[in-house]
Parts: sequence; C-alpha cells; structure tokens
Amino acid sequence: MARSAPPDRTAVARRRYLRRGLGQMAGAAGLATAAAGAPREAVARIIGRSDASPLPLTPSMTEGPFYPPAFQPLPVRSLRAGSAAPSGKPLELSGRIVDANGRPLAGARVEIWQCDARGHYHHPRDGASDDRDPDFAGFGWQLADAQGAYVFETIEPVPYPGRTPHIHVRVRRDDRALVTSQMFLPERAEDNGRDFLWRALGRSNQSLALASDRPVVAGDARDAPRRLVFDLVVAA
Repeated sequence: MARSAPPDRTAVARRRYLRRGLGQMAGAAGLATAAAGAPREAVARIIGRSDASPLPLTPSMTEGPFYPPAFQPLPVRSLRAGSAAPSGKPLELSGRIVDANGRPLAGARVEIWQCDARGHYHHPRDGASDDRDPDFAGFGWQLADAQGAYVFETIEPVPYPGRTPHIHVRVRRDDRALVTSQMFLPERAEDNGRDFLWRALGRSNQSLALASDRPVVAGDARDAPRRLVFDLVVAA
C-alpha cells in the first residue's frame, strides 16, 4: 500500500495556533456586538457625523502565529520596496481610524502583516525561508494623519492551506493595542465561507471585516493598482 504524503507541518502548526486563538477571539469579538451589523459602506457614510448613533466597532480577531517579532524603527508605507517588483498583484490599502463617535484618531499607529504571493509569512516560525519572496517586506506600520487616514502599498492577499485571503491589522495608541483584526476580500465569498475564522465572526461582524473597492476616478491610470478601503472603528 502506498504511503500518503506527510502533512505540511507549517500548515498544521498554523491551524492549531489559530484554533487556540478562537477562544480569545470569541471574547474579544463581544466588543463589536453593540450596534454591529451595519455594512462597511454604511460605516463609511456616517464617519464624521456628530449626530449619528455609535458606529459598530471593528471586530477583534486573533493575531495569528506570525505577528512580526520586530517592526522597522521608521514607518514603512510600502511593503513592495524590494530591489525588484515582488510577486503578486499591486494593491493600495487605505482607510481611516476613528472612534465609535466618528472622531479621527490622529497619530494612532497602524500595523499590517500578511503572507507573500507564495503563501509564506516573513517570520522565523513560518519555516519556509528559502521560498519567501525577497522583494516583499511582509509587514509595515505608519501613523494615522490628522484625519485618522492611512495608506499602504502592498499586494493582494492570497490564500494558503486552511485560510482565505486576508491581511492582518492592528491599531495601537500610547503603547496600547486598541484592536487586532483581519481584512477580507469582498469577491472571495466562497473562500471566506470555508474559512473557520471568518465563520466564527458571525454574520453581524463579517460585513465589518470586509474591505471595499474604491471607485475609479478620472485621472486614474489604466494600470493603476487595485485600491481597497478598510476603515477601522475602535474603542479609544
């Protein structure tokens, strides 16, 4: 009888770690239950309105096993700043960070991290250093501007065994983590539906974890990167 192929140890480790984080996420996600359920577009429409009811909070999720061990000391806007263009489709990810009343959190620190186009994180625990894309940074951070806005140049997230495409994000202020979450792609509904972390969010919070495409405007180059918007609402 032929032996079956041994399991991918890295993928197994990821799944085990993420399942352990479900308990933590379930408790943290309770922060977002009040007023949850509004679609991302609705959140964007009422940001900045002082007379609106409280905005639903971005749901908290596990940071996963590959939170960067050390970020660069200076802000990193582009994760595509290697010696050559990295593999993957270019993506501009932008948004605003506000509190539940729509007030911008100027100076909040935004961190993102994701796997490269080959499905590997730039982290020593990933165990695939020989196959990582050397021209993709893998993670970066910056400070939100006076309007709470941020923007990163990165690549479209890709799936890997057990996970739908996603980008991890954390917002910090005064050395305190305000939220750790994950951003998902709106067009990957089938893949999202198979992702156990996505399902654990529940319908009321899933819409708050979806990015939305920024409309094409006059002057955009034909070969411009895809532009996604992901606003974050936090309990400041």
